[in-house]
Amino acid sequence: MYKNGISIVCLVVFFLEANGAKLREVSVDLGQNLTVPCPIHKTQDVMWVREEEKEEGSQRMTVLENGALFIFAVDRNDSGNYTCSRENIVNSDVRATVKITVKSPPPPLLNVSVRPSTILALILWDVGGNGGYPIINFTAQYRLAYAGGNWLPISPNHITPNSRQIEVYKLIPNTTYEFRIWATNQLGRGEVTDVMGTTLDIYQEQELARHLLEGADKFDTRVWAVAVGIVMGTLVLLAFGTCFLLYQECRMATVIEEQEIIELVPNIILNPGFDGNAQQQNEANMPADENSNNETPMRLNNNTVVQPRVV
Repeated sequence: MYKNGISIVCLVVFFLEANGAKLREVSVDLGQNLTVPCPIHKTQDVMWVREEEKEEGSQRMTVLENGALFIFAVDRNDSGNYTCSRENIVNSDVRATVKITVKSPPPPLLNVSVRPSTILALILWDVGGNGGYPIINFTAQYRLAYAGGNWLPISPNHITPNSRQIEVYKLIPNTTYEFRIWATNQLGRGEVTDVMGTTLDIYQEQELARHLLEGADKFDTRVWAVAVGIVMGTLVLLAFGTCFLLYQECRMATVIEEQEIIELVPNIILNPGFDGNAQQQNEANMPADENSNNETPMRLNNNTVVQPRVV
């Protein structure tokens, strides 16, 4: 129960209906003063009772003359349900409950861990809450452990709010580092979480081979079979295509030869004594006249001799 008189400006609140009774919800930023009026009694004879009351909160809480509850410099522990009722009334059912929510910078991140390699490390984390406001970004830094040097930023400086891991590059093998990370909302930087990790030594040949074969036992051979089938099918198609082109080329040469033979057949039928080679030889040996006419007589198939005419 809190009671006394102090004046302070109260925050804007909103109402909800719960089980037929009015339930007032109040939100306040961390470190601010808060005044909560009693929804049903505006008199000095008001008693405020908090569920799971804590001693450290009672020293900063008082009841004003108008029955309002005043909390000085609220902190996270002040969040909870507060009930007001008339004082000095036995078993009074006329009471109202106010839910106070303190908004703050984000709480510490959960499950923060480091998975180091030889020259890089992977930082992982989970989010347990945002403090009442959406997280704007995460920030991570690192430095050599036990050296007390300056913290070095991890790129990017502002990690997106939906990220849950970040890699740190250019580390020294077999070296211990200290890492820290925190979340930020509109009220500022949240609580920092520190974690340490030691990078691995440089791989030996056996360790490198084992690292390259890591996960081989989980490899699905069906994928390999499908890939081999695709490659073999492509090669078969290329082979068929090459054979078809060669066949087309040979067939065209045969057709040309047949056409030449067909052209010679009518000459042989019309002139049984026709000898193309002999005729060409005689023409080459015979001297040509002035008009280059061939004087060799031609015998047709009806034994008619045609003499060449000299022009």
